[in-house]
Amino acid sequence: MTEPDDLAANARARTLGELAERLGHTFADLGLLDRALTHSSMGNEGKKSYERLEFLGDAFLNFAVADVLYRADTEVAEGQLTETRARIVSRRPLADAGRRLDLVTHLVGGKGLRDSERHGERILADLVEAVLGAILIDGGVTSARAFVRRHVLPKGELADEPEAAKDSKTALLHFCQHHKLGQPRYELVETVGLQHEQEFVVRAKVLDGRCASGRARTKRAAEKLAAASLLTDLRAS
Repeated sequence: MTEPDDLAANARARTLGELAERLGHTFADLGLLDRALTHSSMGNEGKKSYERLEFLGDAFLNFAVADVLYRADTEVAEGQLTETRARIVSRRPLADAGRRLDLVTHLVGGKGLRDSERHGERILADLVEAVLGAILIDGGVTSARAFVRRHVLPKGELADEPEAAKDSKTALLHFCQHHKLGQPRYELVETVGLQHEQEFVVRAKVLDGRCASGRARTKRAAEKLAAASLLTDLRAS
């Protein structure tokens, strides 16, 4: 007779195998993917969490995106490369990738993990980086690069972004001048994370009170994201 624990383990392996197919990587060690989807709240049950894999995935993601951007257009200035990379690897787009892959369905968490946290952007982004770290260990650089290109890099953007997206602060300023909205203001709302991995939240605001926020790993990139978001909102209103 099959024990309940064995049935649960078999079911977990089956669902992780199906997820691996969506990820585009066949794991030699499916335990790495299991760990990449295990929250630290499971520590009391003796299970290792995804945090170390997330650390590795984060570092590789920054390198992989920088490498693609650098090779895409040799004429793009360093500042623009930095801003574009910060936007691509910021929390929101990574969380969107996590949702597309339905990673939270496979997340194992303890009683201390609230449902709001489980579905929040922070954990979703962490899961994408942890999965990337697992793929890097299991399949090497080539497999990890393939995951980044398939699931993280925006399609049809990179160095070929339209000018408004390349300099969203300038575009927002011109829009505000044309529509007599005054000069946009930028304020630092929050600084999140440890010093070596901080993210900055910046709010862009116009005279009539409309505003939007951006989050990135540099203040300048966060301002650009906030400007782009506010410009989109203003154009739609």
